[in-house]
Formats: sequence, structure tokens, C-alpha cells
Amino acid sequence: MMFDEIAWLEQAGNEVAHFSTRHPGNDESPWADLFAPYSELGAPGTMGVGERAVAAMRMFSNPEARNLFATLLDRFKPDVVHMHGIHRQLSPSILVAATRRGVPVVQTLHDYHHVCPGDVLLRGGADICEPRACGGVWYGPAIRNRCVRGSLVASSLSAAETSYQRVRRVYESSVTRFVSPSEFLADIMREGGWGIPCDVVPNAVAPVPLATGGSNVLYAGRLSPEKGVHVLLEAARLADIQVVIAGEGPSEADLRRRYPEANFQGRIDESAVQRLIAESLACVVPSTCYENAPMSVLEPMAAGVPVVASSIGGIPEILEHDVSGILVAPGDVNRLAAALSRLKSDCALRTRLGAAGRERVLTRFSPEEHLRRLLQSYAAAMSS
Repeated sequence: MMFDEIAWLEQAGNEVAHFSTRHPGNDESPWADLFAPYSELGAPGTMGVGERAVAAMRMFSNPEARNLFATLLDRFKPDVVHMHGIHRQLSPSILVAATRRGVPVVQTLHDYHHVCPGDVLLRGGADICEPRACGGVWYGPAIRNRCVRGSLVASSLSAAETSYQRVRRVYESSVTRFVSPSEFLADIMREGGWGIPCDVVPNAVAPVPLATGGSNVLYAGRLSPEKGVHVLLEAARLADIQVVIAGEGPSEADLRRRYPEANFQGRIDESAVQRLIAESLACVVPSTCYENAPMSVLEPMAAGVPVVASSIGGIPEILEHDVSGILVAPGDVNRLAAALSRLKSDCALRTRLGAAGRERVLTRFSPEEHLRRLLQSYAAAMSS
């Protein structure tokens, strides 16, 4: 989404500078000489004790990133700074550089980090955190429940970092406006005690050719328990329908062992994903966690491919049940199987849902609409 925004802003005549860490997978940038060092904090055994200690300290404060960002601001002199995911690597330290120069800051929220040290609102990394265990300024329950990778150390570090930033109120003193891709996430932020204005700017996808369709259903995304891939595979067995799985993650080996009939593609590039979408009877997003605004729902809709998705989080804001897609209760194998069977046997239904989904994307989730709302947020930030 960030790269799309850069392209759409530049196409509309805006100048955009980039700031990031020096990750080995980065795209090229004329500003790369000012990027901050990258640390793979979550990879035990790849760093010495001293290096890991430095990486952990950067989660709380990263003076090197702040100074490099200050240099970029002085060179580029932006009207507004648009942040995305800055925690854990760049840290909120870079916000200070913008505040000192009087540059308004807009931050897009992609996950639940501001209210959840584990980012995904899953207690213990498995069960939906409802009622919320954490809140206010102390996030101790995330330590007790080991919400980050099941690790006491990682959970303690993340909880301490989240609590530290809440106590310091660095976001409140620096971020002018939040941008949320869904009303659901905006509500979560308000419930979490955040008073910074939050503008809802839905994610968007560019138009793609109309799909030809096929006989398989597709799941494209991370293979982890909260994504509900096992629910889909059980439902597909009941519906006697072939599933193609594109992606990788911690559940991959177990899923391959339990469901040898599925077609596992592993990690593939964007063009290959688009080809699989175009060749699918339907795409399924069977998440059991609070999804925000998944592109895995929008991308098939843009191609006119029917989507079956869990009625959870921000997903119901994207598609309407039995109008532009099918919603099922998360974790309900039988209802998901029934939805797949309907689509498998009813060509007219597939055509109707696919056409309605595509029209919804073209009118409500288009790059033009996204850019219009984003520029409104920028204008509001600059006038504050």
C-alpha cells in the first residue's frame, strides 16, 4: 500500500522522498544513503549478544535514525511527513525530528501495535483478545500471556516498549492525524484511549483485467493459525473442491502433512498471485483473527473473482454478504463448506458476486478515491 501511495502521489504531481531502514530486500531509492541501519531482532543465533542488545534499545529510542531523518528533512523540506510502520526499527524517535521542524505528521495504522504489543489482538498469540487484556499505559498482560511468538523475552520487550511510548506520549506530541484503513481499527484506537484525530482512508487496488475463472479456490497469504487456513482445507474436503495455497509461514509444514491433497505453491511473486487469482473459481480469506483491511479481499474483487471471507474485523466493511461476496462466521467449517458448494454449482451466482465485487472496488476502493481521501488528511494535518 505504501509503494502504491508513492506512485499515485507522484502521478498526481507531488514530490515524494523516502525514508526506511537499509533492508536487503529494499527497492532502489535516491534517498537510500540516508536510510537507517537494519537489525533482524527476531532471528536468534544470527547476532551476538551485544548486537541484539543494541537492536533491542533501538525499539525504545533510535538516535541514529532520528539524526539521519533530520538530515533528510533539512534537504527535502516536506510539507507533511507520512509515517507507516516505524516501531521496533526506526522507533518513534524520528517523530521528534519532524516536530522540531514544525512539519505535521500523518501516520497510517496497518495493525494494532498502538494498543497491542503483539500487534494482532490475539491473547497468547492464539485466541481473540476480547475483552481486551491490555490498555492504558501498562501492557503487563501481554507478558503473562506470552503474546509475542509465545516467548517470555519477546513479550516482555514488546510490552515494555509499548508501555514506554504510552508513558512518554511521544505519538500524542508528534502525530497530527492517524489514517486507518478501516472503521474497525479506528474504533479500536478510540477504545484504547487514543485522542489523536483518525481519518478512515480505505485501502485501494488498481484496475486489473477481468478474470477468466477456473475450478479451484485460492488462498493467498501467510500460513499461520490465526489465518484459518486449516478451516478452509477442512471445508474444501467437505465440499470436494481443490484448494490452491500461495504463501508460507509457521503452519506450512503441518498443513502440508495434514492436507496432502491441497496444491501448495509456497511463496510466489505478485504477478504469479495475480495469475492464480484470475484462474480461480473463488478466493477465500478464512481468518479467525481481527483482520484490518486485507488486500487479499480487495485484489480478487478487482478481478471480478468471488470472495468468501470471515465476517470479522474490517472485512464486512469491504464486501456485502450475498451482494458483493459471501461472509461466514470465523471458524465455521460447515458454513464455509456450504458457501464453497454454492459457488461450485452455481455459475450465475459466481458471475453476479464477481461483477458486484468488481464494481464496488472500482467505485469505493479505487486509487483515485484513496488519493482524494489521503490528500484531505494531509490538508487537515497542515491546517492544524
